[in-house]
Amino acid sequence: MYSYTAYYKAGSFKDNSGKSSTPGFSLENFIQAVRVVHTWDVKLDSGITLSSGLIGSANKIKVEAFGNSDTDSGFRQLYLTPLYVGYSPSENLHLLTGFSAFVPLGNYDSNKLANSPTGNASYTQEFDLTWFPHPNWEVSIAPTYTINAKNDDTDYRSGNVLNVDYLLGYRLQSNPKVQLGLVGYYTKQVTDDHFDHGDLDDGNRLSKFAVGPQIFYAFDQKSGVVLKWMHETAVKNGPKGDSIWLQFAFPL
Repeated sequence: MYSYTAYYKAGSFKDNSGKSSTPGFSLENFIQAVRVVHTWDVKLDSGITLSSGLIGSANKIKVEAFGNSDTDSGFRQLYLTPLYVGYSPSENLHLLTGFSAFVPLGNYDSNKLANSPTGNASYTQEFDLTWFPHPNWEVSIAPTYTINAKNDDTDYRSGNVLNVDYLLGYRLQSNPKVQLGLVGYYTKQVTDDHFDHGDLDDGNRLSKFAVGPQIFYAFDQKSGVVLKWMHETAVKNGPKGDSIWLQFAFPL
């Protein structure tokens, strides 16, 4: 079981050239998500494992723009992964892949400035790689490719997005339960947005890069806690902000 608590705050919304485009814009989003992953008792050769996962999330969001303000809170979405396939060719290298679906929860209101649910389904192919080049060092990357469905309430469809999460971590020799790390993500929208009632000149393609510190403490081999902060930069066609994350993992 995994618990994710995140707070995101943005003070500007960037246009295609990276300049602020929305007067008086601010965004605050507090998110709580719970994830359960079950590894099936299936005996396979060559270090292959089969798992299934489910994530439920809720949030409280506040948006200000053009002198208006709005808030909303409630369930956000379900993240369903029918099958993860894991492969560990050695003790130092671990691979994982799975196909998932985001299912929005609650009612999306196109007349509101702030909405807790996303308003559209999406489908994600996930790849994860963790490599230990040395017992004290960890290198992890997690690319995902997301295909967004149309929001029927707005007749708007966001383009497909490539996202890469990354971690470079060092476990302290003096205290192996503590790992210090550099974390972040690179987000690049690779296809244009589409709106049924008009053209979008630049495709409104989102891009951003985030980086920040992380500290991880392991209670034992199967449980631990993570605290991290990430700062966004090089943002286009989206909000630019910072996020703080508190995560737990423990066996059931």
